[in-house]
Amino acid sequence: MRSLPVSWGVALCLTLLLWTDRCPAAVWDDPRTLELVVAGTDHLLNLDHDEAERAFSRLGELDATGLLSPFYGAFVKLARVEDREPTREEMDAFLATMGSATAKAEERLKQTPEDPDLLLFLGMAWGSKAMFDGVRGNYLSAYEGIKRTKRYFESCLQHQPTRYDAYYGLGLYDYTLSRVAWYYRPVVHLMLPAGDRERGLRELASAGDRGTATRMLAKFALLQTYTGLEKDYGKALPLADELLRRFPGNPELYFQAALVYSELGRFADALDVGRQIRANLERERHHFKREMLPRYFQLMGKVYMDHGEYSTALSFFRKTIDQPTTRYAWVTAWAWTRTGMIHDLLGERGEATKSYRMALAIETDGIAKDAARQYLNEPYRKETAGRAGPAAPRPEGDKKTP
Repeated sequence: MRSLPVSWGVALCLTLLLWTDRCPAAVWDDPRTLELVVAGTDHLLNLDHDEAERAFSRLGELDATGLLSPFYGAFVKLARVEDREPTREEMDAFLATMGSATAKAEERLKQTPEDPDLLLFLGMAWGSKAMFDGVRGNYLSAYEGIKRTKRYFESCLQHQPTRYDAYYGLGLYDYTLSRVAWYYRPVVHLMLPAGDRERGLRELASAGDRGTATRMLAKFALLQTYTGLEKDYGKALPLADELLRRFPGNPELYFQAALVYSELGRFADALDVGRQIRANLERERHHFKREMLPRYFQLMGKVYMDHGEYSTALSFFRKTIDQPTTRYAWVTAWAWTRTGMIHDLLGERGEATKSYRMALAIETDGIAKDAARQYLNEPYRKETAGRAGPAAPRPEGDKKTP
């Protein structure tokens, strides 16, 4: 599975912190605190970083604990580097902030050990620290952080079973660990409790249906999951529709929606979103950048391939291949893999194997190369399951982009 973009990874971690009840530690004594956190988080999900920073910076005026403002500020700083990987110095600064946050919160927890707000905060902070410890190769620290993350979330629910936001973190834990490659599982399970795929999906759904401020984050995670490893496009459809309407400034959601429509056989809807993407790229609005053009070409190739217009699809894949980028190397790999798939469908096995080998030569990881390896061994045959689906009515006032 392709790793999430930095902006999504930040978003998926960020709002685990949100909750609605006041706590004895006075994190939410002022109702304006929650309003600022929700507003800042929505801005961050829509990639409006300046607006998010302004909202989060005001938390320092309201939060007597001093936990919230530096915590959220650290995520805004990471979100700003979405076009590249964070530097070592940036990751060190983030880890230092998380370390300080966990130390302060755990000191407060000694006074109120059953406070669900602090327990939820600690689950979030330790989870964030573990994520970046893993990126930095600090694997022992990462495993310790993950264990604490799970323990704090479970303790939060033990003391307040209706704190549905905690299910978001537990859902990510259960689903992620359930998908660990089989050859890593013996080692991982020696250090961490095993995950459970179905339970993870239920937990994410619970947060998405009944959570408060983590509701949108759980839906983000579910959309990525259903369009990725699960390939359950029927369940992805309402999520894609809702999130794109709510966060029109997030380019990722346009690509996800077009993919879902195409997989469900909704060719006209997929083309409609494709036209919106092209218009946004040409005007560089809604955070679309010209370097996304190869990704747009690959998407359109996929849409026409699903529709059976192979000549048009191949022309789009060629445009993708002719404009490679380091950031979107996985897109180039998909263009080569799908070019091979089309040649297999046309009975051109020699051209297909050449394309699969070109995909494997791309310096990237992900399911595009997994598919190329699979079809090198056995020719691709068209999949039809799950492509049919009723067209959902457009919400009133939703305009098409010409």
